[in-house]
Amino acid sequence: MLPQLMNSKLAIETLRVSEAKYRSLFENIDQGVIYLDATSVVMSANQASEQLIGLSRDVIIGRKFVDSCFKVIKEDGSVFPEEQQPSMLALRTGKPVEGVTMGLFNAERQCYIWVVVNSVPEFRAGERQPYQVLMTLTDITLQKQSDSKMNMASVIVNNIGEGIFVTDKDQKIISVNDAFTKITGFTHQDVYGKSAYSLQTNKNNGKVDNELSEFTKNMNSWQGEVWRRHKSNMDFPSWTTVSKVKDSGGEVAHYIHVFMDITHFKKAQDHLGFLAYHDPLTQLPNRLLLKDRIDHSLQNAFREGSEAAVLFLDLDRFKGINDTYGHAVGDGLLREAATRIKNLVRKEDTVSRYAGDEFVVFMENIPDTKNPAKLAQKLIDTFNTPVYIKGYRLKISISVGISLFPQDGRDTETLIKNADAAMYRAKKEGRNNFQYYSLELTTEAFEKMSMESALRQSIERHELVLYYQPQVCLKTGKLVGVESLLRWMHPTRGLLSAEQFITIAEESGFIVALGEWVLQNACIQMRRWLDEGLQIQKMVVNVSAVQLLRSDFVATVERILHSSRLDPSYLELELTGGSFMDNSGHPIKSLNQLVALGVDLTIDDFGVGCFSFNNLKRISVKKLKINSSFVVDVLNNANDEDITRAVIALGHGLHLRVIAMGIESKAQQNRLMDLGCDEGQGYLYGSPVLPWSNIFQKLLGE
Repeated sequence: MLPQLMNSKLAIETLRVSEAKYRSLFENIDQGVIYLDATSVVMSANQASEQLIGLSRDVIIGRKFVDSCFKVIKEDGSVFPEEQQPSMLALRTGKPVEGVTMGLFNAERQCYIWVVVNSVPEFRAGERQPYQVLMTLTDITLQKQSDSKMNMASVIVNNIGEGIFVTDKDQKIISVNDAFTKITGFTHQDVYGKSAYSLQTNKNNGKVDNELSEFTKNMNSWQGEVWRRHKSNMDFPSWTTVSKVKDSGGEVAHYIHVFMDITHFKKAQDHLGFLAYHDPLTQLPNRLLLKDRIDHSLQNAFREGSEAAVLFLDLDRFKGINDTYGHAVGDGLLREAATRIKNLVRKEDTVSRYAGDEFVVFMENIPDTKNPAKLAQKLIDTFNTPVYIKGYRLKISISVGISLFPQDGRDTETLIKNADAAMYRAKKEGRNNFQYYSLELTTEAFEKMSMESALRQSIERHELVLYYQPQVCLKTGKLVGVESLLRWMHPTRGLLSAEQFITIAEESGFIVALGEWVLQNACIQMRRWLDEGLQIQKMVVNVSAVQLLRSDFVATVERILHSSRLDPSYLELELTGGSFMDNSGHPIKSLNQLVALGVDLTIDDFGVGCFSFNNLKRISVKKLKINSSFVVDVLNNANDEDITRAVIALGHGLHLRVIAMGIESKAQQNRLMDLGCDEGQGYLYGSPVLPWSNIFQKLLGE
């Protein structure tokens, strides 16, 4: 009896230990485990089940799994019918039901938890109907979320406008998106396994290859212009970004190439580049190109000891013709004038439309100082022949001034200035003649010196005043900003606009003090308006290139903002293309410091000034301003409309707002709105006024 008793105790102890192990496993397993009886009533549930369902076992046990407290849904979000639930199928069929994904409502977290359910029926010996079902629930919520994100990423990649292709660490292509095929014409099968460099063309210079080679060694990303092949063998320029993807060990696993076709941007850039150096009406070189050519020629003339000449031409009584017959006839006359001048000059001479009805001819390497006079007389004679424009017979003459190198000047500016002075003398002599520059005309220089001296005293004499002109949203007509415009109450000449003295200020260096005065008073006025409750968004202040070149310009702006208690977000600085002529990079650095401070930047006279597209990508500009010279004839001149459209498209392509200046009529406003322009400024909304004008309250709707 004793051995049997001992064996019985050992069996009980073994059973007890086994049950304890089972209980421990049952409670500590990270899967939910639920036992259901033959009627689907919960008999037991472990701790993981409580966490998944969000209810305690006291609530769960004794309830049917199809009870309302167990809310389950299918993957498509629909309600899971009772008869289709895994536990009910296992009970009804007596077969395991495995791998069913369903959403299980968590009462505590008030959201659905995604689980994979396995239901296994259990039988007593000799019975064919299950007496219970063992159900396990595996939480796959994180996996579902990850799959969802992956699906979303896939949708984004395949619907994004930029072409994307992925390579392995050896730069072999393994994947492309739909935009890649649309842009290049190549399918995934066409390029799979090929080198990323096979998509490039020989138009890429060595610099690109060197930069890409350096990128693979030392950088995490690279960005630049790359010429690519199209399946049709047509090359196209692309703006490309290449990024590395590293594995958990820090080694490069893939490269992601993202690119966009910038053909239209390049064409717009080339067009605007042409317009930057040429007059859009006559296609002649403008002032900038003229200066560049004369500068270059004078360098050769200095070395070779040769002579040159500048002829300054002005169409007599052009304004009367333009006013009488309209701008279309005036434009036709200017085009005809350009043609007649070009037909008479030598191949090596430069003809430029200098401004309005003024033209300049530069003659390099002249053999005799009488040659310019001969050309001048030929020009006068050819203009004595009537001009026929749009059915009108027009009689016109020209006045010509001549300056000679080196006797009348040794640099471009002096030669043009003296030729201009000689032209005015020709007009005084009765027009329709030419005059050489004479020393008497230097009296104008004394007038300029007098002007400069008076300007230097303008601040201490309180002769400066700021006028303000509204800037409005074209869609709503609401005020969005106010531009400060400097005026000088000259002691003898009366009220002068900035155009009449700003050049003197820049050349003399007084522009720094003048610009600081403008910025100080504009910020104070803006603070005063805000304190009065006027909700004006921006105070716009013009900035000269000379100011930007000062090393303390950013500090000056910060000091003025602080002293006037004006938040930087209310200040917008307008920059002309000339602000970027310095090659030191200092203006770019200063502008980016201002952006970091919170000040907005606008490119003034865009498409007119000498502005580099390279600088545009280096500065966080917010707005482009279209010069009024394009706006004034936007209704009648196809060139002006095309230029305006190009500037707006370029601005929006770079996510910038575009404002047009010089709007004087509703028709101009409507055309600019049709072209997509965002904002406007001009006499239609208000002329420049003193700060106490109520025009701003009206535009604000107050």
